[in-house]
Amino acid sequence: MFKKSIDVLVVTLIMVLVLTSCAQLSEKFIPKKKKEPETGRRYKAVRTYDIKPNLDLYTKRYIFWKNWHRETMNVIRDSNQKKIQVSLEQEISNLLDMKRMLVDEKAEELQTYINEIIEVESKVKEERVTQGNRVRIKKKLQNAGRGIKRNFSYNEMRDFIRDDWGS
Repeated sequence: MFKKSIDVLVVTLIMVLVLTSCAQLSEKFIPKKKKEPETGRRYKAVRTYDIKPNLDLYTKRYIFWKNWHRETMNVIRDSNQKKIQVSLEQEISNLLDMKRMLVDEKAEELQTYINEIIEVESKVKEERVTQGNRVRIKKKLQNAGRGIKRNFSYNEMRDFIRDDWGS
């Protein structure tokens, strides 16, 4: 009997010590606060670059636009609205970058094509692409693309690149 009570006392004492003094065990039962994701940039520039508009930069933007235009024309056949919207946004973004590099006269000419593509983008967001309006949207994009390729290729714009960034 005496041995049994000592065993119970020892086990009770060990349980009390384990539960009260073990920090790891108590941490397991306390929920941790979630960390908020960082909203800043992950990478910091080592130094700033003074980049001015030049033909190489314009050529890169033109090629990006051309690839996104091709992607848009391919994606219009699909029924995935998100892909169509993303490709139109990228296409417009590259055209706006091209416009910023051009002198005012040429920038205004390019703006007419940009407005056509923005109009198509707003229709896609409002109405979505259906069998009925797919052909009309595709023709508008093809006409705008042909005009841009004909009038704003990097070979044609060699003399129309501005010296500093436009608005």
